[in-house]
Amino acid sequence: MQATFTRNIKKALSEFSLFADLAPEQFGELVAATRCILVQKDQPIYRAGDPVNEMYVLLSGQVTLSLSSNRGNEKVIEVLGAGQSFGEAELFASDPCLVAAVATKPSQVLGIRREGICQVMAADPRLALRLMGVLARRQVDMETELATRHFCSGGRRLLDFMLQLAGPNRDLVGETTVTLGVSKKVLASRFDMQPETLSRTLRDLADSGLIVVDGCRIRLRNSAVARYLDDETLPQPVNFPNLRRLPRLAGNGCARAASTQAARSRARDSRSYCDSINQAGRLRMLSQRMAKSWLMLETGLLSRQSRLILRQSMDSFGGQLLALEPRADGAESSAAMAELARLWPRYRALLDADPSQREARDLFGINEDVLAAAQSLTLSFEKADGTRKGRLINLAGRQRMLSQRVAKFFMFRHMGIKVARCREELDDASREFSTALVELTSVAQDRHVILGELESVAAHWNTMQSTLVMRNGKDFAPTARKLFTTSENLLRRMEAAVDLYARLPG
Repeated sequence: MQATFTRNIKKALSEFSLFADLAPEQFGELVAATRCILVQKDQPIYRAGDPVNEMYVLLSGQVTLSLSSNRGNEKVIEVLGAGQSFGEAELFASDPCLVAAVATKPSQVLGIRREGICQVMAADPRLALRLMGVLARRQVDMETELATRHFCSGGRRLLDFMLQLAGPNRDLVGETTVTLGVSKKVLASRFDMQPETLSRTLRDLADSGLIVVDGCRIRLRNSAVARYLDDETLPQPVNFPNLRRLPRLAGNGCARAASTQAARSRARDSRSYCDSINQAGRLRMLSQRMAKSWLMLETGLLSRQSRLILRQSMDSFGGQLLALEPRADGAESSAAMAELARLWPRYRALLDADPSQREARDLFGINEDVLAAAQSLTLSFEKADGTRKGRLINLAGRQRMLSQRVAKFFMFRHMGIKVARCREELDDASREFSTALVELTSVAQDRHVILGELESVAAHWNTMQSTLVMRNGKDFAPTARKLFTTSENLLRRMEAAVDLYARLPG
C-alpha cells in the first residue's frame, strides 16, 4: 500500500525547475494540489490501464516505467532517479495509460493533481510551455533510443549508458567508477537483452580492456575508452546527446520538407562526393569484416580479438549508415540506402547471435545481400561524382573489401558451406585484387608516397596468398590465425592508400 507522509511540500516543489519563478498565488495553488507519497519496493504507483489523475515528481528512490504483454513479458522503457518527473503524458491523454510505474527501491514521490496544474497553467502559460518542453525532450529521447537501438551494437549502447552515468567531468586518464544502480534483469530489459546477453556483453567490454566489472560497480578505463571512441574505424557521425540542444520549431509539412531539403543541400556542399564514395565503400568492407570476425568466433580462434573487431565494425557500420543517409538523395542512392536500412537489422541480429553452423548458413546469404546493396550505393555516388578521382577512390576502397572477403570465404569453405562457390569466389576476389593493384600502381607513378604504401600492400597481399595454400586440415588453426592477422594488416595499409588517393587534387 502507498502511504502519505509529512514533508515540506513547498520546499520540495520550489527546488524543482519546472515550477521555478511562479507567482506566490499560483505556487500556493500548486502546493495545495500536491500530496507526498511513500512507496515501498516493488509497489506500483500506477498500473497499465489505470486512469492517471496526477503527475509525479520523484524525490528519492528509483522508479521504472515499463510495458507488459499478456504473456507476462516486461520491457523497461526508462529507469528514473531523484529529481525526475513522470506521468505528464498520461495525465493529459484521454486513453488509459499503457505504461506501469513501479518503485524498484523505497521511494518518496510528490503527486500533483490535474486540476491544480490546469489552474496554474491557465494563470501562468510559462508552466504549459515548460511541460511542452518536458514532453518534447522525452520524444527526442525516445527517437534517440530508437536510433541507437537500430544502428548501434548492444555493447556500444551499454558503454554509452555507463559514460552518461560517469558524467561530463570524467577524467581522460586513470579509471572512473560508476554504479549501475539497478538489477541486471532491469538493465537487460532496458537494453532489449536477456540477462545472459547482458552478462556476455559486459564480459566482451571487459575482455576488450574498456571496463572492469566488480558486481554492480563498473570501473571505466578512461584512456582505453577514449582510444575506442576516437578510433577512425568508429566514426561518430551523430552525437545523440547534442540532438537535445537543437531548437525544435513547429511548422507545416511544406516547411519541414524545405528544411530537410536545405539540410541535404548543405550536406552535399560540405562533403564532396568523393567522401561519400569512401564512406559507402567502407560499408562494403565492413560487411565482409563482420562476417570474417563472426566466423572466427565460431571456430574459437583469436576470440578476444575477433569479438572486439566484430563489435567495433558493427558500431562503425551503423554510424556510417546514419552519416550517409542525408547524402543519398538521388533515385539510385536512395534505393540502395533503403535496401541497406532494410537488411541491417536482420544482419545485426545474426551477428549478435552465438555463432553456430545453422546461423552461419543464414549469414552466408544476407552477408552477400548487404554487400550488394553497399556496392550499389558506392557506385551511385561514383556516378554522381563523374570524376577520375572518384573512380580511383572507389577502386582503392574496393580493395579493402576484397582483403576481408578472401578471409571470409576461406572460413566458409572450411566450415563446408557452399564449398564450390567459396572456391570460385576466392579465385575471383584474388584476381580482382591483383588486377586492381596493378592499375592503382600504374596511375601513381609520380606519387612516391602512394607507391610506397602500395608496395606495403603488395607485400601483405603476397603473404595472404601464400597463407591460403593449406596442405591439410591439421593446418587450419595456424592458417586461420595467420590469415586473420594478415587481412587486418592488409586492411590498414589499404585504408592508408585510400586516404592518399582521396587527397589527390580533383
